[in-house]
Amino acid sequence: MSIDEIRKRVLSNLSEERVEVNHRPLIDKILARYSSEFVIYRELIQNSDDARSSSIKIIFETEGNKFGSKIIRITFKNNGFAFRPEDWDRLKKIAEGNPDEQKIGAFGVGFYSLFSVCEEPFVSSGGQGMAFFWRHGQLTSKQGPTGDIDKTWTTFLMDMREPIDLPNVENFAQFLANSLGFTGNLREISVYFNNVSAIHLSKNIMEPKLMNISPEIDTYSPRKMFQLASVQVRDVQLEVKRILIPTNMGANQWCSTDLQTEQASILLRITSGNLNVNVNDTFSAEMERITKKKPPRNTTIQMIFTGFNEHENYNGTISPVFKDLLPYPEQGRIYIGFSTHQTTGCCSHLAARVIPTVERESIDLAEKTLSVYNNEMLCLAGTLCRILYEDEMAYIEQLYNEMISDDNSDSFRNWIDIWAAYNLTYCTFRNSTPNEKVGRILESQFFNCTKKNLPILSTNGVLPISNVRIPNPEMEGFIKIVPLVPKILFDQCIGFFMKAKNSFQIIGELTLNDVLYEIRNRTLSEDEMAKLLNWMISYRSRGNIVEPSEFNQFMQFARIDKKSQSLSTICYFLNPGTITSDVDIPDDVLPYTISKDLNHQDLVKWFGWSELPLVNWAKFIINKPDIELNPAFAEKVHYILANNLDNISQNDKETIRQLFVQKQCIPTRFGMMYPNKAYYENVNLFPNLPTIQFQVPSMVQNIMDLLGVRKVVELPLIFRRLLDRGDWDHMQLVKYLALKFSDLNENEIKILKSVAIWPKKNPQQGKKAAKQAQMIQRFVANSLHVPSPIHRDLGLPIIDWQGRWDCNAQEEKFLIELGIREYPTLQKILELASPPTDPEICKKALKYFITNFDEKYSSDYNPTAVNVAFLPCSIQGIYAKPSECFINPKCSIMGFQVIRQDLKFQVEKLGVFQNPDPVKLLDMLKANRPQDENKGKEIFEYLASQQGDFITADWNLLTYLEFIPYRVYPDVIAHASPSKCFFKIQEDFLTGFFLRVDFGEKANKFLQSCGVKCEPTSIDFAELLVTSSSELMNSIQLNGGDVEKYLSILRKIAMDVKLYGSITRKLNLIEKMKSAPILIAVKRQDNVNNMNVVNQEVQKHQLATANEIYINDDIVYQEIFNTLTAPEEDYLEPLYKWLGCKSLHDAVREASVPRGMIYQTENSQQLQLTIRERASLFYFKHPKHDIKRDEEWLKRLKVMEVYSIVTTYSLGSKSHTKENSTSILQDAGGMNSWTLYITSKLKLLDISKHIAKNIFKTREFNSTFCIHTLLTTSLSSLKGMGYPVDRILQHPKLKCFENSQQRSLKRKVSATPDVIQNLRKSLQDSINGCNLFGGNIDGINTQEYFENIQISYCDIIPAQSLTHVGFLQEIKLFTYKDADPSEIMSHTRTAPLTRFINILKDLSGVFGIVPTKVIHLFYDDNTTCIAFNFNRSLFFNFKFYLGYHDNECITRPTVNAMTYWFMTFCHELAHNYVHDHNAKHEHYFSSFAEVYMPKFLDILKNHEAPNELLHKSKRVKY
Repeated sequence: MSIDEIRKRVLSNLSEERVEVNHRPLIDKILARYSSEFVIYRELIQNSDDARSSSIKIIFETEGNKFGSKIIRITFKNNGFAFRPEDWDRLKKIAEGNPDEQKIGAFGVGFYSLFSVCEEPFVSSGGQGMAFFWRHGQLTSKQGPTGDIDKTWTTFLMDMREPIDLPNVENFAQFLANSLGFTGNLREISVYFNNVSAIHLSKNIMEPKLMNISPEIDTYSPRKMFQLASVQVRDVQLEVKRILIPTNMGANQWCSTDLQTEQASILLRITSGNLNVNVNDTFSAEMERITKKKPPRNTTIQMIFTGFNEHENYNGTISPVFKDLLPYPEQGRIYIGFSTHQTTGCCSHLAARVIPTVERESIDLAEKTLSVYNNEMLCLAGTLCRILYEDEMAYIEQLYNEMISDDNSDSFRNWIDIWAAYNLTYCTFRNSTPNEKVGRILESQFFNCTKKNLPILSTNGVLPISNVRIPNPEMEGFIKIVPLVPKILFDQCIGFFMKAKNSFQIIGELTLNDVLYEIRNRTLSEDEMAKLLNWMISYRSRGNIVEPSEFNQFMQFARIDKKSQSLSTICYFLNPGTITSDVDIPDDVLPYTISKDLNHQDLVKWFGWSELPLVNWAKFIINKPDIELNPAFAEKVHYILANNLDNISQNDKETIRQLFVQKQCIPTRFGMMYPNKAYYENVNLFPNLPTIQFQVPSMVQNIMDLLGVRKVVELPLIFRRLLDRGDWDHMQLVKYLALKFSDLNENEIKILKSVAIWPKKNPQQGKKAAKQAQMIQRFVANSLHVPSPIHRDLGLPIIDWQGRWDCNAQEEKFLIELGIREYPTLQKILELASPPTDPEICKKALKYFITNFDEKYSSDYNPTAVNVAFLPCSIQGIYAKPSECFINPKCSIMGFQVIRQDLKFQVEKLGVFQNPDPVKLLDMLKANRPQDENKGKEIFEYLASQQGDFITADWNLLTYLEFIPYRVYPDVIAHASPSKCFFKIQEDFLTGFFLRVDFGEKANKFLQSCGVKCEPTSIDFAELLVTSSSELMNSIQLNGGDVEKYLSILRKIAMDVKLYGSITRKLNLIEKMKSAPILIAVKRQDNVNNMNVVNQEVQKHQLATANEIYINDDIVYQEIFNTLTAPEEDYLEPLYKWLGCKSLHDAVREASVPRGMIYQTENSQQLQLTIRERASLFYFKHPKHDIKRDEEWLKRLKVMEVYSIVTTYSLGSKSHTKENSTSILQDAGGMNSWTLYITSKLKLLDISKHIAKNIFKTREFNSTFCIHTLLTTSLSSLKGMGYPVDRILQHPKLKCFENSQQRSLKRKVSATPDVIQNLRKSLQDSINGCNLFGGNIDGINTQEYFENIQISYCDIIPAQSLTHVGFLQEIKLFTYKDADPSEIMSHTRTAPLTRFINILKDLSGVFGIVPTKVIHLFYDDNTTCIAFNFNRSLFFNFKFYLGYHDNECITRPTVNAMTYWFMTFCHELAHNYVHDHNAKHEHYFSSFAEVYMPKFLDILKNHEAPNELLHKSKRVKY
């Protein structure tokens, strides 16, 4: 039975009972929601206003009617209309509100607030009364006529439950004033303490004025529920008279005659918005359900907006009673006939008939319907606030336009800025409390009720806020016409402007475009320009980007007002440290008054200006006429140039020089002179010289030097005067020139160096000849040497000098400066030391050179560049250059020159080496190869002592250089390379093919390093066979040897291939071995013995190529075709196979055809029964991997008898046909149908051979004999031999039972050829799926994919646990979340990471995978996961490659590493089919490995790395 049926049954059958309400707990709970102060009076005042009362009286009666005692009774009266019958009825009912939509009461519980202070309230009205009392916990009432003739007042009488204190007069007066302010009908409230008037409040309402609503204002609420029909403004005056009770006076001290009174008034401006209400019937019904009344057709919202003037008047003087009515600058509150706790967010009170919560302290924005209603009404309150703001701003705009041009504009501006700030603050919304949503609703509608921008006061008057900019202190110095927010307004309303900028985005800060507007429309003073540039520097320094077009506009528009000069014409700024600011400067220089406070580096960086170069200023100043007319002006210019001359380039100095040397700009004793016509003030060699005149001559010395002012008299003049005297003394000349040397310019010094004015000392010249001037020969200074004894001994030209030569004296220093030689030049001394110079001079010159080498010649000496043979060698009369001789006498054995031995300890510093370097040794060895064994022994022993200096390239060259002498004939010497020589030859028959050498132990050591081997290696043997196999075979046979010697060589090669792999790395050699006839082939040959007349088989051996020889793995086929076969040796057969010899068994094709009628006979039936009975025995303990067809196939094998069976054997183009007794053939009916055909001449051994051939993969004779034994021996005999017949025969039954149990769980995978083909296609499709779907792990949900996967080495790591950190070779790299990316991305990881990626890319090629799509790498040090397959993308853990394989793969990938990751590939690709690790996964895993193994082996072969694998596999087969 359903719950609905149960409910119907209860409702239909059982009697009903009324639900009782316990009034006392209910009222207590209601009163708990009405806990605010003065709640009783709030409710009674609101009811009075609803009853259209104009006056209220509240009387507090105290104990004993004493003024300071506690209250025992409260009487509340109003003069509204009397209670109607329906009013009396509602008074008795809890939660039945007033249905009148124009009344505030909605919940019907306000009256019961009286029970918070009394137990049995009494109400009288219109001659009727109602008394309330309690009976048994239930509230009961009685109603009847009162007999009172006064029907004006409605009275509420409350006798206190317990006496209470009198209310605080000031607080109570504040509450009453707030309540009176927004009531519609009340005009006065009187409060009495007994019979004393304590408080009297009155309200006077002026006539309303209609306010204009701009047509741009949207007067509708967002849902069109309310429309603002009109707006009225009226002034309301409140007056209060109250008693003043001192705060230090206790209640028992109160005395009505002693108390002072306060009288005060306030004028409020109240704006009323008249709203039309339009709601649909559904919404109206829902409202009525909730509030018990329909929504009104019209209603009113009111706002108190105190004008600026009224605020100024009341500021600081308002009575505390009225202070809550003027909230500025705090938030106003929402009034619902009374003040609530809810603030408005702005500085205005709002009175509206919104629906409150039950406790009537907050606005109901929680209940869905009430929330819509209240939200709509609050929106129009925001619209009303905007209308008030716009009206006030219009008045401000009018005053601004009228008054701004007056003389008192500054004071007016301050006053109007404060007014605008007041107005804006009034309408600035903050977070309302307790519900922030209220303030947001009002604020949103305030801005959205019109598309017009909010008007605000700016520095240019009242403008839309979007046209005004927030002020920037950095820009106030030059922004004058762009409208800004006035400082007073911005400071007082900064919160509004920050919100307007950041949240509403209706105002912005000053931008570069504003600056461009400013400078486009006016010129700037120099002070403003300085501030503009300073701002631009700061603006760009903060990282702001200025586009080139904007910067060009800036430079073009910014103009200096004096000349209206644009900044785009400026190129330089002035550095007063270089050029003083009191001199004229070019027009393209920024005035110093602008740049003086700016950082020069900023001017360079941001404007591209540079400091005014001295040379540019010089080009400008040189054109001033005063430079040649005014000595004082010229002197100032020269001082500036001199102060900065050392800081400019040589090119600029030259430019300045060229400018000034053309001007008469030098002040002298005889007026302005050209620079080259003026002399320094200390030049007094001749009188009347025009010497310079400066106040401080030393300060301009550098510029005077530059311009060529003369420090000495010109040399031509001096020469003319001296030459006029034909016998002039060069000693006197040198004294004068030495004294003036520092004043000589470069050109004059150059002249002195080049003129032949110095005489040479002639040792043959007598005194008489010395006096004859015409016989004196004069030279340039650098052609002569100082007069020293060694120079005389060497016969060098020396200067004619009187007195002792002192190199520290002034004259001697002067001559040295001119170039006189203090010692012979390097080239000169080397020439003196070499022939054909006199031997004595040669000896002295060499000694002088060696002695003074370190001090005088080492810096210029380069032994490789010396082109003079000056070093004496050990052979008399032979001289050599340093690079042509050596110190070690033993090198002479090879033909090198050796230094004279008395110099061997002195010449090493001259660049002579102990021994020739390897290059010279090799060149000499090539040029002078030893011509006999003894000479070779000496040379090789010397080279052995030098082999430590040889490098790998040298040894590689020597290996193939033919320099080892050997005798072809007794008198004929030939040379061989080390690679062709050996120290030992084991077999004598090989001596004609390999060269044996022996030069002694020391020489052999050198030759061994060159590549001479101890004995021939397998590679040597292989190369010998490739080139000379026939010659070697003939040599063996001629010397009486047999084929065994040749086979011994083949065995050595086979051993190398198997164990060492040195030959396998020689790919070219391998190809030659495969194609050359180097292998011994065996062929059967009949030999007739005449004595016994018996045919005998003999084996004939011959040389053949690999493709001509077969491996003799089938004796029957060999007997049929008698082909060339490999020797039947375990060592040789693998070599033959490796070189390409084919299997004879695989090469022969046989086809059998049964002849005659096919029928069953007793023999065939018995044989078939025996085979099926003993099938299990054939497979017992046979390796599974070798089983070709299983037991079920053998049991299905039929046995039929025929007359005969003809079999044709084919080998290439040869064929042979013969009759057989047995053959197993496939039936035409299908792949699984086979028949064993036999003849009457059947042989069980042949049958056993055919069975073994068809059920096993390998061809082992043991298998044939085993099957033959199992077929022919009785079961009892087999048991007697200990064969477990019963256990084996029982096994198929158990296996059948197991298969039947598991058939529902899994399906057997068939291994027929068709299935294999389908499997291969499926595997390729799986790989293609990787290429299509392989991708990224981002954002894929992995939870379902990973369910039930056991932890293993390929656990999938969730996508959210990996972080993508980069790429390498387009492969994505990941790390575990929060791990250090350097684990995989550091520089130290690059090399191993590259190696690993290369391995994976090679393996991708095996499977045809696109690596950049499928392969990903990650590094996780905290997991055992080696790799995983995620969504057909393969992820490999780089950590395991580092740990397992990287050390062994530094040179090349090893077989071990390649195989490991190949199998890992196969394992993970198998997960494309199966998630779990089970038998099915193992099947696909092994299938991948089997199918792609050939391609994998090809990859290994390309790497030359597979030798190791190849050897391993061959060792297994051998």
